[in-house]
Amino acid sequence: MNQVDEYLKVIDTVIEQGKFKDNWESLSQFKVPSWYRAGRFGIFIHWGVYSVPATQSEWYPRLMYIKGQKSNIHHSKTYGMDFEYRQLVDLFKPQKFNADEWAEIFKKSGAAYIMPVGEHHDGVKMYKSQLNRWNMADLNKRDYMAELHQACDRAGLGFLMSNHRAEHYWFFNGARKYYPDSEVAKNLYPDLYGPAFMPESGNIDKTDKEIFASEEYLREWLASACEMIDKNRPLGVYFDWWIHKDEFRPYLKKFLAYYYNRGMEWGKEVCVFYKWGALFDGCGIFDVERGQIDGVARELWQNDTAIAKNSWGYTEGNQFKTPAEILRNMIEVFAKNGCYMLNVGPKADGTICKEEKNVLLEIGKWFEKNGEAVYGSQPFEVCPFEGRKTKNGAFKENKKFLKKDFCFTARPGKIYVFPMGENLPETLKIKSLRRSNEGGIRYKIKRIHILGEEKDLGYSQSEKDLRIHTGKKYDNNIPMCICVEVE
Repeated sequence: MNQVDEYLKVIDTVIEQGKFKDNWESLSQFKVPSWYRAGRFGIFIHWGVYSVPATQSEWYPRLMYIKGQKSNIHHSKTYGMDFEYRQLVDLFKPQKFNADEWAEIFKKSGAAYIMPVGEHHDGVKMYKSQLNRWNMADLNKRDYMAELHQACDRAGLGFLMSNHRAEHYWFFNGARKYYPDSEVAKNLYPDLYGPAFMPESGNIDKTDKEIFASEEYLREWLASACEMIDKNRPLGVYFDWWIHKDEFRPYLKKFLAYYYNRGMEWGKEVCVFYKWGALFDGCGIFDVERGQIDGVARELWQNDTAIAKNSWGYTEGNQFKTPAEILRNMIEVFAKNGCYMLNVGPKADGTICKEEKNVLLEIGKWFEKNGEAVYGSQPFEVCPFEGRKTKNGAFKENKKFLKKDFCFTARPGKIYVFPMGENLPETLKIKSLRRSNEGGIRYKIKRIHILGEEKDLGYSQSEKDLRIHTGKKYDNNIPMCICVEVE
């Protein structure tokens, strides 16, 4: 019996003996963790071998083998096409990596937890593995995930991980099509490059309709995913998109049952993040990449996005969002009962670039002032947002907010109002807080003030709107939060 078969036997035993079984009815017993409900904001981290060339995106290992791609042109000029991805692995030597320094920066950002990539599509594991030799603990004699986990424990941050191995099934197939003399095409180092499956049509991008993972690969995928949680004990696991494929479903159910049962053994509340229809509703936490939902979810959901507009990993050409852009996007997510996972892409040497560090520290300053409106908050029962509706779905985060746009959160006895426009008039008119039985409030207002400021604001309320008088026109580039205290 090989190592994968042995692991699968353990998985079946844990499921057989545990509370959670590999069916939707049993998995629907999942409860959103209390730490996630309270924390609301975390840091995603894309960091690995793809950070070495620092070109185009974290998809460099695939794109370097596809002719005409920026990564392909860069690789040809910089390394030569006889220099394989395997040899780039040897160049990943992050001598400046200091887990405690990372944890300190993330803590100052206001984040409650972090989620580094445990394994990306390239198949290189950033943690110790017995199932595959292409892991950093064996390659570099350092288990970067273990170091980060320990640093998080010291800093009081939750530790989560993401797993992108599903797409590894086809990720290197460009080398088969364009480079017949490559290690991939010659089936060398299959434990690194994976199947690199190419459909009969030769269309390497038909990942949904023409590429289907084999049973052998699915078994290996399950064992590998379960080994990741056993080695690292993360509080949450994020899966990228390809697990929504039909052939993954029985194996995904087994992973969920195994992980949720392991969480109970550890005495930890754990969760799984998923995109699209990969899980049945209520069996995990729904995630929207670089996007929004157009209403309020009945349960917590997640938006994951990045500080860089063009890439998740570090590249020398990254275009960065401003703190103001990120905060507005974040506030709308919070108002809709969402949590926010913001990605950074550290350099190959293990340092966080100054642009991303500055963004994180500016966001941290905002949380110091406005955190009570976020941590442990709830959507406002009357209206989560007022103004123009946001489009539903992924990759729809470039909304331009106007002065009549407001977002809301709430805690017992307090309604938090976020004016979303960049330039505000002296008097804010808010329809959702008018005196009304429906579509408004009937609470008695005790006090209105801007968080972080002691001065009370004047106001007047009618059946038409609540008017808050700030006394001056505001430059609201970094969004303020107004607290309305009620009886």
